[in-house]
Amino acid sequence: MLDEIKKRCYITSDLFDDEIKSLINACIRDLKDVNIDTSNLDDKNIDKIDGQLLNCIVNYVKAYRGNDRTDTEQYLKMYESLKNKLSLQESYEANNE
Repeated sequence: MLDEIKKRCYITSDLFDDEIKSLINACIRDLKDVNIDTSNLDDKNIDKIDGQLLNCIVNYVKAYRGNDRTDTEQYLKMYESLKNKLSLQESYEANNE
């Protein structure tokens, strides 16, 4: 998943891999906290991962990566919006099974 997130964030260097991995893990933890299913988030299933879920992680990484981010608030708003949407979808699907 690291490579996919880096590609979507236009990051070509391996220099920031540890920071990006940490951000991905923090995001996944945050998503789990609101009962979003993250069980299929692995490199083996990268083609099967919901695009909205990947976009959610990308926005989280873009918001928190680096030291001088003037667009952090913008990416956090997009992240929160997608997270809320995914959470509502999970809740709806769970209630209608």
